[in-house]
Amino acid sequence: MAASSASAEAIARLQRERKDWRKDRPPNFVAKPQTLADGSSNLFAWDIKIPAKPSSIWAPGRYAATMTFKPDYPQTAPVVKFKLIDGKPLFHPNVYEDGGVCLDLINPPESTHGYGKGGTWKPTLNFKTVLLALQTFLDEPNMGSPAQQAPYKLLKQDEAAYKKKVSEQVAKVEHCGLDDGAE
Repeated sequence: MAASSASAEAIARLQRERKDWRKDRPPNFVAKPQTLADGSSNLFAWDIKIPAKPSSIWAPGRYAATMTFKPDYPQTAPVVKFKLIDGKPLFHPNVYEDGGVCLDLINPPESTHGYGKGGTWKPTLNFKTVLLALQTFLDEPNMGSPAQQAPYKLLKQDEAAYKKKVSEQVAKVEHCGLDDGAE
């Protein structure tokens, strides 16, 4: 497939997903294209916010990230990076130092993370699926695929101390309250 037709397909798909998202957005989630200097939307780069589940140790936080799409989306998965919190990455075993996410759903097929298998992305999935998976990801670290050693080791050795470190980050992020109605 030519690059221009791949981009056209990706743009059409992202426009459709954005329309569907606006009609059926889960509470407290945010996903919107970044704005370019000319005021237009960049459908290939989105600002997202993932709310922790109410019962989560990450609650009531809402975690800012970026989601970028390649011109051949949906053939390839989006790339997600959590924004740093006071200059530090999210204190999670499966978040890299740069905020990148090690999540089977969006790992590339050639990935050898975890148990040596590649990612599970399929073109039938969409960005809403990724956002919901990220919410679950907060509470269900894959201990077989650590991206950051400090949270991995602490969670493995002293869960109470891990939860304390998480609560310190929760205090520094935006908190969920009433749904803000954002895109």
